[in-house]
Amino acid sequence: MKTLYSLLIVLALSGCAITRSPASDAAVTDVASTGLGIALGAAEANPIGLVTIPLKIALLAHAETLPDGEKQEAQTTLSAVWNGAAVNNVCAVAVIISGGAASLPCLLVGGAYGMWEYTSTKANQMQAEFAAMCIQARQETPGMKCFYKGQAL
Repeated sequence: MKTLYSLLIVLALSGCAITRSPASDAAVTDVASTGLGIALGAAEANPIGLVTIPLKIALLAHAETLPDGEKQEAQTTLSAVWNGAAVNNVCAVAVIISGGAASLPCLLVGGAYGMWEYTSTKANQMQAEFAAMCIQARQETPGMKCFYKGQAL
């Protein structure tokens, strides 16, 4: 039981890690939740296993080099995928701890969360891009009114 508490503390503290972006946070959360699951006896479902850690670092570094727009798209996608995987991992840990055997719903919950995060983040990015375009257009046309989905900006 001490090991379980230690692992839960490590997982909780991983959320306090200072990272550069939500995608970095998601990578840390995915790795930490995977580690917790493995420590509790879950099998790693990813065929490349530990190779995912340097791969995540490389993908995050590459995303930073992309031009604006592409960079945010890459980070949004990475964040959604890795947070979806982390939700799946936490669900699998809950199944192990509770003694249940139904892990298929975990895949569905993780996938659904990843899709939800991607679409909600993408919507926020689109609104921010529109607001930036509006600010630029107002410099050329003072007094211009901008509306995004019926709301004045």
